[in-house]
Amino acid sequence: MALEMKGEYALPVEQAELWHLLNDPEVLAKIIPGCNTVRSLGPDRYEMGMKIQVGSVSGEYLGSVLIVDKQEPAHYVMMIEGQGSIGFMKGSAVFDLDAQEDGKSVLRYAGSAEVGGVVAGVGQRVLSGVAKFLAGRFFKALEKHIEQSKGGPGDAAAS
Repeated sequence: MALEMKGEYALPVEQAELWHLLNDPEVLAKIIPGCNTVRSLGPDRYEMGMKIQVGSVSGEYLGSVLIVDKQEPAHYVMMIEGQGSIGFMKGSAVFDLDAQEDGKSVLRYAGSAEVGGVVAGVGQRVLSGVAKFLAGRFFKALEKHIEQSKGGPGDAAAS
């Protein structure tokens, strides 16, 4: 079953800093929903473990991530493959980071994935909804990480 996603998200950080965050495996491990491990396998190549729940179907995935077509600080493509107890996933996503005049950035993304196994049985509409939900959680977690690193509202010490 094929899935397609695209969108954009404005973030309160300069383009160069956003680039750094999106290329830091420790940051990615914190902000990717369901991610429980990220291990470097070499330059721009990672192994990732995730726990995912789609409707009543849940399971763990072990996959690989490869970053290609890097054009610092504005563009890269992420290639992802994963297998787990509930199926498989293979896809790619294009990320474009645009600097704004106010010192902020806009992250535009477009991706597609092929999903199979038990997880595909929940249906296209449910999977599309879950994908949008996970993308929203990713961006909210990234924004919170940015605020915490600046000592802003998301900072636990400020609460």
